Amino acid sequence: MEEWKEIKVGDIGRVITGKTPKTSNSTYYGGNIPFLTPSDDMSVKYVRDTKKHITEEGRNSVKNATLPANAICVSCIGSDLGKVVITTKETVTNQQINSIIVDETKFDVDYIYYAMIELGKVLNFHSKTSTAVPIVNKSSFSQYAILCPPLNVQKKIGTLLSSID
Repeated sequence: MEEWKEIKVGDIGRVITGKTPKTSNSTYYGGNIPFLTPSDDMSVKYVRDTKKHITEEGRNSVKNATLPANAICVSCIGSDLGKVVITTKETVTNQQINSIIVDETKFDVDYIYYAMIELGKVLNFHSKTSTAVPIVNKSSFSQYAILCPPLNVQKKIGTLLSSID
């Protein structure tokens, strides 16, 4: 049996912290690109819609912040810290969310989603010990670690948990 390895979040794929288009520019809002924030429903596995949407111009104003489908988004602030969802289409998030574009040649998206839910519980627990509003920045987020089996085992686990979910 192949060994499980401790993997840093930053090694799972590309980690991106979201950006908010300037709210003072009305031409950035009201389009059809989902704009995910912690106030959206992050109690489900897949985010299919968001409360706010931005335009192509809004997306262009926050270069390199567009996530593809199957990106894993983790709320990294306040009482919502540790909530996790997967995108279903191109999405932009605000700066309170760190996301992982998973390297699917090495990791299974479903397995990583469930591992991040467990890590999210740890993040949320740590937030309860602080008197200030807890924030996990990209650098700290990238340094957290999860246990990962070989890819074929990840796929079996991810498929099994998805069928139960």
